[in-house]
Amino acid sequence: MFLLTVFEVIVGIFLFVTLHELGHVLMARLLGDHTANFIVLGRRKGEWVLATTFTRYAQIEDWGGVAVALAGPLWTRLLAEMLAVTLLAFDWGGVRPLVLTVFLMCRTDLWLYTIRNFITSQLLHQPQPGADVSDAVRGVSGLTGIRELVLFLPLLVLVSVDLWLGWPLIWRLLLNTP
Repeated sequence: MFLLTVFEVIVGIFLFVTLHELGHVLMARLLGDHTANFIVLGRRKGEWVLATTFTRYAQIEDWGGVAVALAGPLWTRLLAEMLAVTLLAFDWGGVRPLVLTVFLMCRTDLWLYTIRNFITSQLLHQPQPGADVSDAVRGVSGLTGIRELVLFLPLLVLVSVDLWLGWPLIWRLLLNTP
């Protein structure tokens, strides 16, 4: 039983990463880049690639790039709510570790990205390229002239309140696991 649970969690993580990257690709394609694609784990141009989206909107110099950067965490956040509604609407006899892993990762993705990106870019002053929320904040800052810190602070409050309001639902689903 333990090995099955470990296997389900690993598959859940893989599925979550796939859904996250799919959010970026869907937004890029919606904006007209029909060549957008992603790799969860593989080789590209002789180098190993982990969870990367390839699109002409990879640069955040315009609003399209900002939208693509935010699309991954926003898409998984939306999927978390749809999954929660589905799980609560039907009696599934308990939530399997696979489903619970996908739900928890989707539900906390935006919050974790925002916290991690704030710490690395604003507190440690080591911005990381490919960091979705940090890229979007840097893009909005460049497009509007508003300082990144001023953009990050209300975003931190918003995602923290969102997570706090969601805790009852998260606990309800956690307690319904077999």
